[in-house]
Amino acid sequence: MRTVVVAFIISIIATASMAQSGTEYFAGMGLRAGIYADFTAFRNNSPTVPLDRLRDAQGLPVADIRRASGKLQWQPDSGAIQTVDLRTIWGFCQNDVVYIGTTNGFYRIGLMGSLSHLIVEQTYRDWDPYMYGYPMGGVTRTVLVQQLLDMRTGRYLPFNASGMDEALLHDPVLSEEFRALPKKQRNSTEALFRFLRMYNDRNPLVFPQ
Repeated sequence: MRTVVVAFIISIIATASMAQSGTEYFAGMGLRAGIYADFTAFRNNSPTVPLDRLRDAQGLPVADIRRASGKLQWQPDSGAIQTVDLRTIWGFCQNDVVYIGTTNGFYRIGLMGSLSHLIVEQTYRDWDPYMYGYPMGGVTRTVLVQQLLDMRTGRYLPFNASGMDEALLHDPVLSEEFRALPKKQRNSTEALFRFLRMYNDRNPLVFPQ
């Protein structure tokens, strides 16, 4: 119990400190366009490479990162031209929409908040040596999966009762309320989205000014 209280106090102090020097997120706030090498660059609203510095293989300006692939180039303030591999970046921002990189490509954050929601494609191999008519090694399947992104930690969590329970540890009041629900109700889509909205209302997402 003491650990939870201490974590809660630290969370309040960190949030209050950031709120004093930052701006609460709102749709259309004008996030800076460009690519993020990592999660920290995104949370700082400071693209590792701004969009206006990106160039394609022919040296032409990149107008739309969503249509780019492979490697791009950019010119730092000093030194030689640098190359960035889009397959290795955390994500990018285009037209005030954030896209996150996965093994299957880039997917937009559909619901932005301190606890964000997104839908991504995941590929797995379904292997069963007794499945008639299937090639050796099984069949590759691609499915759509809902995920949560915890903006405090940068962790991806499953959009289910387990993932929500972990995310709500940042807010002991909601955590207690969520755990009081019957197990079946905790796994319902309605309850998951309800607590997602309540968490974001109580814990606004803040970006540095």
